Amino acid sequence: MLTFFRNLVARIFGFDREINSLRERVRVLNQESAYEMYTRPAFLQFSMVMPRGTRWVAFIDLDKIHTLDQELGYTEVDRRIKATFSMNFRRSDVVARWYSGDEIVILFDSDREGADRKMEELALSARHEGLSFKFAIGEWAVGKESADDVIDALSENVRLQKTSSDQR
Repeated sequence: MLTFFRNLVARIFGFDREINSLRERVRVLNQESAYEMYTRPAFLQFSMVMPRGTRWVAFIDLDKIHTLDQELGYTEVDRRIKATFSMNFRRSDVVARWYSGDEIVILFDSDREGADRKMEELALSARHEGLSFKFAIGEWAVGKESADDVIDALSENVRLQKTSSDQR
């Protein structure tokens, strides 16, 4: 009954359009459509309410995505990335697109061994889809350092991996 009156008042005063707009903005903030994973702002929001402790974070940079986009088309590459990351993660793991779209961050709700196992599974899943990636896993002391700082350091580690493999 209360919901009925709230909706009626909202319609009368024109708030329903604004409320629907806000709901849509929250949905867009939380979920990215091409890969069906969280957005960077949503990830950072999660990181601000994370309980203190040590967590493991992976930074992943997918290899040659722009070349594959040209060869296979955006739709097929998006499908392959989505399929790669559709494997079973814990409900408490957070997977998000990061910079330009070929970088992905995973916040694991497990110990280092669990994070390593999941990355091995992810590498197999990527290979099955014709994809590959470089990655780095790091420890994040929640509440003592920012998620951005940890992820920036991991990103630099991956950049150096890619640079050294390009020189071979």
